[in-house]
Amino acid sequence: MPQRLHEFHKKHDRRVRLFMSLTIFVFGVVCIILSETVRGILPFLLSALLLLLAGDNLYEALSDRTFDEEDTDEISNAIIYIILAVVVLLQRHVSDNLIGAIWGILALLLASRNISHSLYSLIHRHGSVVGHVLHLIQAAISIGISILLLLDPPAHLHFHVYILGLELIDYAVRIAFNEV
Repeated sequence: MPQRLHEFHKKHDRRVRLFMSLTIFVFGVVCIILSETVRGILPFLLSALLLLLAGDNLYEALSDRTFDEEDTDEISNAIIYIILAVVVLLQRHVSDNLIGAIWGILALLLASRNISHSLYSLIHRHGSVVGHVLHLIQAAISIGISILLLLDPPAHLHFHVYILGLELIDYAVRIAFNEV
């Protein structure tokens, strides 16, 4: 019986991952094709994304029981994401600078985490050297784009919607092939 239950969960997880991948892929295409429309509803999209991130962090903390460890960030990140989502919604009419700052800082955090993981893997010879070097290059580019966004958010938000579309498509493919 436990084997059948395990197989059911594996199939369910695969279906959920493929559905998420397809949904994220569609959002990526929409960001590229309808970037001006996306730009108009960016406060709502960012708030929804932040709430999804919060939910994902809470789910991870509860399912992995990492909330029971002292050195965990899932619940604290979830709280921050929820607060940011609420602030963006409350300030939605004048939120270009806020959205740009949040977006830039989140991208910097992700890029720095990728640099840290890639350097660790290179030092300890885990995985492909070429793959880690490519992650380092991608992180460096992301840092550069984030800095531009932080320096002048309103001027660069439209460009970032295109970048978001490309990143969502890339992320969707990685989810589909379980590379995340």
